[in-house]
Amino acid sequence: MRILVFGAGAIGSVLGGFLAKAGHEVTLLGRAWHLDVIRQQGLRISGLWGEHQVTKLSVATNLDALPRQGTYDWVFVCVKAHQTADAATALSALIGSHTLVCAFQNGLGNYEALTRMIDPARLALGRVIFGVEIAPGHVRVTVCADEVLIGAPDPRVPRQAVSELVSALQESGIPTRATATILQVIWAKVLYNCALNGLSTLLEVPYGKLLEHPQARQMMSDIIDEAYHVAVAHQISLDPATAQAYREWLFTRLIPDTAAHRSSMLQDVTAGKPTEIDALNGAIVRLGQQAGIPTPVNALLTRLVHTKEQFQ
Repeated sequence: MRILVFGAGAIGSVLGGFLAKAGHEVTLLGRAWHLDVIRQQGLRISGLWGEHQVTKLSVATNLDALPRQGTYDWVFVCVKAHQTADAATALSALIGSHTLVCAFQNGLGNYEALTRMIDPARLALGRVIFGVEIAPGHVRVTVCADEVLIGAPDPRVPRQAVSELVSALQESGIPTRATATILQVIWAKVLYNCALNGLSTLLEVPYGKLLEHPQARQMMSDIIDEAYHVAVAHQISLDPATAQAYREWLFTRLIPDTAAHRSSMLQDVTAGKPTEIDALNGAIVRLGQQAGIPTPVNALLTRLVHTKEQFQ
């Protein structure tokens, strides 16, 4: 397959790197500070899934360096949530008659932003719940709580193509499977990020430390309760079906499996970059306002993270 990773940061570099190592034609589009090193030395992948040096990669640091429509079988969207609308506009010039798009992103609202410019019949979504730290030319897989899940909200997306993508990722060494309930899965990841990312950023600790303190556990519980109330008000079906069931899964499985991870949000703040808080806890607040559901803990966390952004 010919694949373009649009936004080749931490997650995109891991996805593209493993696929390139498996023999697929992969182009990474991203920032020069990272990709210039890859151009010269190749991409180093380390951590949980072994040590790899991937040299068979094409790289580009601007859109003008890419060929036009029809070149790619798949485009992976791996940009931050606040960059999604601009990415969707740029992608319209890259998508050929057979090109499909899969978004591997955090937060709510990305699918809607992409479908304003991209036919939903071409758009799949991926849920990633492994953690990555990035340095120039090097990505390190730190933790993994579950397989990558891929599915398409629109039934017109070719199922065979999705199955082939899932198989390619599996064969490359990334645990992956297809799902028929991708929107539920995305919401579950949002709950995970809402509970963990903001608090770990404010306290500057890895996820596991949050379990050790009663006040942090209580705040995570309150965040989850508010999000479930908002989802019910908007008639969104969640899995697990109750806040209590999700809380037990988070505290006994998800956090222990990713205990050592320092959130990408903390990495962004440390680097002086804007965070995705508005697509996470901020999105819960907005949806709560629409439904008349109070979300004071999510609102406070959103304000505090924005305040921390300004102090960096």
